[in-house]
Parts: sequence; structure tokens; C-alpha cells
Amino acid sequence: MAKLKRYNNETGSVNFRLKEPTKEISRIMGRYSFKDLKVDFSTGLKVAPSSWDGDSKTVTSGSDKREINQKLAKFKTSIVDTHKNFNEHYNRMPTKDELKTIVDNAMAEKQLATVQRSKKSFDDVFQEFMRLIELRNSRAESSEQKTLHKTYISSFNVMYRDLKDFANDNNIFLDIDKFDEVQCLEFQNWLFDTERVKSLSTLRTRIKRLSQVQKRAFEKGYTDNRSYLQDEYSVKVPPSFHTVLTEPEIKILYEHDFSDAPRLERVRDLFILACHTSLRFGDITRVEGGHIDHNSKKMNILLKKSSGVDKYKIVSFPFFGFTEEILNKYNNDIKSISISNQNTNEYLKELFKAVPYFSEKVITRERPTNEGVVFETINFSDKVAFHDSRRSFCTNRYIEGWDLLEIWQYTGHTDESVFKTYFKPTFEHEQVRQESIKVRNEKLQKIDLQTKEIEELKAQMQKMQELIESGNMEQLAEIININKNVS
Repeated sequence: MAKLKRYNNETGSVNFRLKEPTKEISRIMGRYSFKDLKVDFSTGLKVAPSSWDGDSKTVTSGSDKREINQKLAKFKTSIVDTHKNFNEHYNRMPTKDELKTIVDNAMAEKQLATVQRSKKSFDDVFQEFMRLIELRNSRAESSEQKTLHKTYISSFNVMYRDLKDFANDNNIFLDIDKFDEVQCLEFQNWLFDTERVKSLSTLRTRIKRLSQVQKRAFEKGYTDNRSYLQDEYSVKVPPSFHTVLTEPEIKILYEHDFSDAPRLERVRDLFILACHTSLRFGDITRVEGGHIDHNSKKMNILLKKSSGVDKYKIVSFPFFGFTEEILNKYNNDIKSISISNQNTNEYLKELFKAVPYFSEKVITRERPTNEGVVFETINFSDKVAFHDSRRSFCTNRYIEGWDLLEIWQYTGHTDESVFKTYFKPTFEHEQVRQESIKVRNEKLQKIDLQTKEIEELKAQMQKMQELIESGNMEQLAEIININKNVS
């Protein structure tokens, strides 16, 4: 059996120097050097430069000479011993961050938290997790499937960067066995205190990414720790507020004159087009001639976003509302007027404020707080975002009495539960929907009746033509008399 190769327990060296050698009294600083790594630290001690020997790095005179030298010697021993303890338990080279923690723990006389020497470190698990994502993306690219979005991948790296900074600030080792709900809450508080996150939704994403890595470690048998299932890992986010434009409001926006602000006019047209196609920002900003069929008045497009790497969704739907008018305005090349999502949302708020109706519109809603439920007044133009166009389409079509499958034909959702979150009808909307369905059904019944009458008339005319050609005037007269009696 091959013998397990062990790390050879190397350690570094500790040296001291004066921080301000030209001043009357100087602080004594320390540096721990290990291979190419260096960690500077403060000893908390002071001495007159005249009493300091630069060669031996010791104090040579003064009433506190012995006390200071003893403390310096203790620092040296403590740092090296703590490093040896790390080597014994981890059996590997420390990273720079870990070396800093070794020094900090030694100076603070803290006990080094250790784990089994043969287990995977938190860093091992994270790197393995990211390697898996990289391989999945490579497979998707080679088979021409949809890859994971770069922002999704970067969210893991941001989480782990923050997690390591949290560990460094608090002088702890990240241990896949010991990171529990208590440390998770401490991490959450640290994220807010350091302003790494400024909203609960961002915090929820950070903790969700952390729990995914810990879940991977458990599923692979690297740890028995299942703290990620605890409620403390579930960040509660109050219901988000979304705006929805009615069709009359969409018309007000579309008819507003933005000729003196062409950049706002383009964003307005982009938003209105999304309100009448339900396409996401990433899809509508790709629209060009190949997606448009003016003969059949339809749009056909492969949706960019779906719920899985290997799932695609092609939608095909007829023009609705101002769609054809806007497409013609830009010669079907919507792609040419597109800008970044961030700039689009900024300009969107600006253009809504430029329209008197929307600049004056306010919305009152109830919001939960620590003091109970309170009313909150919101300026409509401050809250509007591009994705509200998709919600507006779904809600307006729902109110108009469209069947859900008809709406789905436009949106292309692959998840029914997600699809239903795009409907924001009020109680009044539900009443309007019922009336709309009734009117719509009456129209359909009228159309069906007219179609049936036309078909019957065509059949009679065909019969009369056949009788004329055959010379059967007697039967022809009977048909004419019957029609006279009916009328």
C-alpha cells in the first residue's frame, strides 16, 4: 500500500523592527516570513530607539527591558507553535489568509480551531464546486446548448470572497464541518455592517450560494454538517413591489412627444414593444429582421432565458397593439437601438417623470415593519423597471379575458408557478375579467353563427348552380320559394 505523503512541517521566522526609528518613542512591529509569504503585525509594545539593538532585535536598556524582551520572545514561540499546530492538523501549506490568521490567533493567545488532517477544506469544496460549473458550461457550449449566465457564476465567487474576508476579519478558519447557523448569522450581520450588501434580496442570494456549496459537501460525503437546512439560512425578504401599466396608460406613454429627446424616445418604444410582446429585455434587444414575418404578421424568436441549461423555448405569436408600428419605425432592427439594461432602467425612470400623468401618479400600499403594518406612498416613476412591461402584458391580457394558454404562447415560460407570478390583478381587475370573458364569448358565438350562415349560403348557391346547369328549373323554383318564405 502506498504510503500517504506528509507535509514536512516547515515553519517560518519572526523578526522585529521599529515603526518610527526617528521619533523619541517608537512602536515595535513584527513580521512573520514563510517562504514567499509575509505577514506584518503590531506587538503593541513601544521603546526608545536609543534602547533598541537593530542587530539582535532586542531592548538593551531601560527599566522595562526584561519585560519587553520576554514578550517578544513569547510572540516568536507562540507564532511558530501555532504554525506547527496548523501543519499537524492540516498537513499542507497555509494560504496567505490562513497564515495571517495563524499570526493573529497567536498574538491574541487564541486556541487554533482544527479539523481532521485528511478531510477536504472549505476551499477544496468550493474549488471543486466551481470546477463542476465550468465543466457543465463547457459541455453546454460543445453541444450548442444554453450555458449558465456569467452573473450566476460570478455570484458564487463574490460570495466566497466575502466569506473569506469575514473569516479574516474575525480570525477564524473556514471549516466545512463547523460552519453552522450561528456562523451563518454572524456572516449575515457582517455583510450588512461592512455594507457588502445593502438589501435583503442581495443577502438572500449570498446565503443561497453558500448553502449550495455546503449542500454539495454533504452530498459528496465530505461532511455530516447539514446546517444549511436550518431556518437561519433562509433570508426572509418582504414582498417586492412591482408596477403594472394599464392599456390606457400605455397609450398615454406612447403618444407623448419625445422628439426633443431621441434617447428617451427609443427607450420608450423599446418598453412599449415589450408591453405588447411580453419579451424580456435580453430577448427584445436581439430582435431583427429574421425574427419578423410581416406577411403573416407574426414574430418568431428563440428565447434566450430558460429554467435549465439544456432547455430551449421558441415562441411564435401574432402582432399585438403597437408592435407592428414600432417595428416599421425602426425597419425591424430593434437590436440597433438597444443599450445596456442598467442605462435602460435609468432612462426609463427619467422618461416616466417627463410625462405629467406618470410624474404625478402615486401608489399607496401596506408594508410590514417591526412596528406593525404601515401605509407607504410610492412615486410610480421611481419604482418602474423594464421588466414591468412583461407583467403589464400578462396582467392586461388576463383582464381582457385571454385564456392562460394564449398568454403563455407569448411569454414562453417553462415553469407554470413562475408564469403565474406575472399576473398582478386586483379584485376590481377580476370583475373586469369576468365581464371581458362574457363579451369575448358573445363575440365568438356571433362569429361562429355568422360563419355557419355563410357556409349554409354557399352550399345553397352551389346547389342552385348545379340545378341551373342540369336544367331542373322546377326544383330550383322550390328552393327560391323556400328562401322567400324564410325571409
